Amino acid sequence: MNTKTFLEAFHQNNKINFRALKEGQKPLNLNGYYNQYIEDKLKQLNNQGYDVYFVVNAGGTKKEQINKINAFFIDCDCGKDDKGNYFNLDIVKQYKQRVLKRVQEFGLAPSFIVDTRNGYHVYWLVNNANVEEFEEVQKKLIHYFNSDERVFTAQFIMRLSGYYWTKDIQNKYLCTVYQYNDVRYNANDFIQHLNSKVPDFVPEKKKVSTKTTVPKPCSIDNSNEHIDAIRRLDVAKMKELLCNKFDKKLPSNADISRVRGMGGKKENNNKDNIYLTYCSHFYPTPFKASNRADLKHIIYTKLCINDFLGVNDGMFKCVLHNDSNPSAHIITLKDGTQLYKCFGCGFKGTITTLVEAIARCNKVEAVEFIKKVYDIELVETENQKRIKEMLKENIEYIMSEQFEKEYPDLFKIVKRYIPYLVCLNELAIQNVIDDDLLSDNKAIFFSSIRYIARYLNNNNIGRTNNRVNLFAFLGLLEKLSKESIPEKYLQKAEAYRKDKYITSYYAIPSYSYYCLNEANRKAQTFKQKNMTMTAWSKELLVRSLNQDEADKVYVQQQNEELSKASEQFAEKATKIILDLIENQGYCTEEQIIKQIRGRKEDKKVKLKRCLQEILESYNLKRVKANKVLKEKFGIASKGYPFLIIKETEE
Repeated sequence: MNTKTFLEAFHQNNKINFRALKEGQKPLNLNGYYNQYIEDKLKQLNNQGYDVYFVVNAGGTKKEQINKINAFFIDCDCGKDDKGNYFNLDIVKQYKQRVLKRVQEFGLAPSFIVDTRNGYHVYWLVNNANVEEFEEVQKKLIHYFNSDERVFTAQFIMRLSGYYWTKDIQNKYLCTVYQYNDVRYNANDFIQHLNSKVPDFVPEKKKVSTKTTVPKPCSIDNSNEHIDAIRRLDVAKMKELLCNKFDKKLPSNADISRVRGMGGKKENNNKDNIYLTYCSHFYPTPFKASNRADLKHIIYTKLCINDFLGVNDGMFKCVLHNDSNPSAHIITLKDGTQLYKCFGCGFKGTITTLVEAIARCNKVEAVEFIKKVYDIELVETENQKRIKEMLKENIEYIMSEQFEKEYPDLFKIVKRYIPYLVCLNELAIQNVIDDDLLSDNKAIFFSSIRYIARYLNNNNIGRTNNRVNLFAFLGLLEKLSKESIPEKYLQKAEAYRKDKYITSYYAIPSYSYYCLNEANRKAQTFKQKNMTMTAWSKELLVRSLNQDEADKVYVQQQNEELSKASEQFAEKATKIILDLIENQGYCTEEQIIKQIRGRKEDKKVKLKRCLQEILESYNLKRVKANKVLKEKFGIASKGYPFLIIKETEE
């Protein structure tokens, strides 16, 4: 079904209110008939990354303006994982199947079901609906379907079929009509049927928050022995329960003579003393973690939450609230993380979050409890401990006053970015890996720039990347190529990936005298070469220094050449500089920029990237104007701008 036919079912031949939304941008509103002009405008915005919506009901875009109810509707959305990422399509597909089953159970066929990537929008077209009773009907639908609690106002906007979902611009998804039924209900008949489905539900008069979903109060199910043991943080009882669960599931003909498990320290292996590390698969030995990241990976991906809680596979009654119908289930994310999710109370979290909620403890206590239950050992070698101490010393030093006194040039360059440097050392502490990768007093770890930015609570990925690359140039951080990392660690990095973005490999050295002395020398070079963070890029390093320096910093771009556009800009800038100096003896950066087409800010950055190379190639220098130079060149303007002049000029 095309978009025009879809809209006509709601608004017939009347004008429609549209809205285009994009993160970080102001909402754009359009009003009119869905003609070629509106369609072209909406398609253009959609291609620019805007999500396109329409107001379902008629009359305007504000509550008091709505004068006709066209449909009752719900938004069934799968939501996001505990890391804030959208679930992959396999998980969403399972959720959609449950939604369709619930819609079928409702008993009134919807007029439309629109596939919106992360779920379904379901509409029941109606006649003779009262605007005043709309919100009460919506809240009852939300209660029955456990749908998005925000979708209850008459002026609410919904996604427009025929346009792309663009919240992940690299993975756009076309929203389409999944199901159409040529039905339109009398509002009173619809409400009567709905009331029979939720006879005891009385909507709250208080307005539901449009920002957050408030979970139902936590009511722990102590009748479940597993939950009661978790509530009391009873390690021995949990081991006994898990062992019994293993005993029941173990085939009668299984050979357990070679199986050792949780705390299996006795010589004789029998079912009574086997504490199996009970997971999705059998593991022959207790888990051993070599660092905190390794520990979290084991806890989040290897431990079976169903068995831990003593619940069945598939849908089950939530252990956190009085659940009359099964509303909870365990999902597995793309990285292997197991997640508990309840559609009834809204709880969503990993096994550690569950322990926190059930036992009312903090995260440290939750992790320690899980470690003891499964006998997960955090084993660190002496070398690992030594490297961690080294990293802690790094952090203490760069945070001290001594740093500024002993290495003033370096401090001036990095003083604004010290939190970033501390963050990288902290990440290295959490990820110090096996001894065969700890060499030359360096700590090796892996991460994506996006994760580093998120760790710093910074949304600017590009800025974070530039600062990391600055540290690499200064020698406070080393960027490693994949080729220099053993295969088993590449596989581990892939398994531990915290998001779907490119992983980089880093080494942090000891901030010793020799390391910081070299970094201080490079900071002096940074200043001498007129380098700036505004123009920081591979091109800046290639043109101001050399290809080798650039390749050390931009490891993953070693084979990339400078773009044709940058070469053309450098050629234009060179010609303008030489012509101006020939005619007036000097030039300013402002004069150069004025003679090149394009956005002023872009031109400034491009000029900074190629200027040093031009100066050195043509025996020029960049100096601050003074009274003598202004008088010599007849400069009448106010202030003392930077001038580009011949090296022989005084």
